Amino acid sequence: MIRQVITVVLLGSLLQGCSTLGSRQLLMADENWHQLGFNKGKWGEKATAEQTLLRDAKKVGEDISVDYPAYLQGYQEGLETYCTLEQMKQLGLEGKMEWGVCEFRREEGGLYQMFWQQGFERYVSFDGVGRH
Repeated sequence: MIRQVITVVLLGSLLQGCSTLGSRQLLMADENWHQLGFNKGKWGEKATAEQTLLRDAKKVGEDISVDYPAYLQGYQEGLETYCTLEQMKQLGLEGKMEWGVCEFRREEGGLYQMFWQQGFERYVSFDGVGRH
């Protein structure tokens, strides 16, 4: 019985991984570059370079044309949903000085900088950094 449960769980995990790959390929096949970029941004990943996207698209279909500006627009919109005030605070709580894909928020300053600072100050107080 336990062996059957483990087998079902493993198969489910494998199928879920395949569906993720499939959705990316489906978006390419549908030439939905905006959504492809949005997904990449909302997960906090770096944008795919244009040449890499062209190469990947050719693997899906020879006649697919890449709309890289639409991809970048979607990517930026995705980053807006990832790089939230809460995310900035989390970066501070983790003691991270670099904001990664959210670095553009540093230039905006204001609340983003304030939330990061609050998280960082908490990190410093819990980590013991700066204590004498």
